[in-house]
Amino acid sequence: MNILISFFFKVLAFFLAITTFIIILIIIINLSQNRLNTEKFNFKEGNIDSNNKIVLLKLRGPIFNEPSNSMNIGFFSDLEIIYVNEIKKILKDLENKNIKGVIVSIDSPGGSVSATYNLYNAINNYKKNNNITIYFHTNELLVSGGYWAALASDKIFANYGSLVGSIGVRGPDWIYYDNPVSISEGILGQTIETKKGIKIFKNIAGKSKDLFDSFRMPTDTELLSLQKIVNSIYDDFVLVVSKNRNIEKEIIINDIGALIFNAKEAKKNYLIDDVLDIDKAIEALVKKLELKDYQIIERKKNKLTFLQQLTSVNFKYYNYFTTKNKVEICNLLKESVSVIFVQKNYFENC
Repeated sequence: MNILISFFFKVLAFFLAITTFIIILIIIINLSQNRLNTEKFNFKEGNIDSNNKIVLLKLRGPIFNEPSNSMNIGFFSDLEIIYVNEIKKILKDLENKNIKGVIVSIDSPGGSVSATYNLYNAINNYKKNNNITIYFHTNELLVSGGYWAALASDKIFANYGSLVGSIGVRGPDWIYYDNPVSISEGILGQTIETKKGIKIFKNIAGKSKDLFDSFRMPTDTELLSLQKIVNSIYDDFVLVVSKNRNIEKEIIINDIGALIFNAKEAKKNYLIDDVLDIDKAIEALVKKLELKDYQIIERKKNKLTFLQQLTSVNFKYYNYFTTKNKVEICNLLKESVSVIFVQKNYFENC
């Protein structure tokens, strides 16, 4: 019996020693990786020895100020949401990089009014304060809030087949269920039957505090108030387009409107400067800057560290955070009254 107990403790001690060694090794490797990854930008192409750096900044998704919770957006870099506070940090980092020019490759359906306005100002201020030429380019979609943000650039280019425009403002819909009888959830979504039956009791203080209540009709005063908000933002949007694209306001309002154009039509309407792919857009910037040689750098994607991989932090990484991404966007859209435009089919399952 003593021999068995002794053998057990020896085996246990052996495994504990191995485990301790592995943990220490993981920590050392992780710390080494962190020291090696202090540089936030990677060389992409061109002459790596050139002092003329051009930044390629890729932005994808709807535009919001920041995550609605305390999640670390630096870690979740695969989420396709454009967070303005993250863009501001990137632009701050670029101030010490001796940058000659910036290409922003963006595909966005729009976003909240405040976030769009803040992104426009952040890019515009960076451009002016650092005297840097900035070009915007879209591969597929540059509409509404995304287009507003692009107006901070010196030139806008679009890939063939991309969609541009939607100079308009849309607030959330007020859906009214007239005399609902029952509400049920099924595999096809929510079902509501209407005929007199359900009674809704609310505890509110303040006139119109229950805006967007689906079980009552809006008043004329409420509709007028909401329309004034939308009109005010639209006036600002039109003014920014007119100023930055040299288009008469009357033409924007009466002819262009909130229509979406393909790249060729967008150029005809002076919404973009040319129909080019991203490589040609980079060439145009290099020509504008009169550079003999250059190097393209882009933001380094945050990858799971060795420690995170070995400790299974990335368990079901893709499925979980894709769902997290969608839920967060839907929540932001529901909570925000100031949504400029988000394609209906972009998040049709919200």
